[in-house]
Amino acid sequence: MTGRTNARRKGSSPASRESSQNDSPPPDAVAEVVTRFDAYARARAARDSLLPGARTGPWHEQHAFDDLQAAVARLRERSRRPAEGA
Repeated sequence: MTGRTNARRKGSSPASRESSQNDSPPPDAVAEVVTRFDAYARARAARDSLLPGARTGPWHEQHAFDDLQAAVARLRERSRRPAEGA
């Protein structure tokens, strides 16, 4: 290792590393993101389905993607709140 690499490691304080490791996102918010991602993946797969009756339009995929983005934004918001209050 070079001195330059060691200087970078020394730059971050142990307290900041510990607090980021101890802060876990709310389980319900994580579950919502996983659920929305699953819905988006299903909508995207249905777009290319071989069965005409199973196909969905691009609006359905876009709606699922928008829901996923909103869930991720809520997760980020809820994950930041405890850190700001400390």
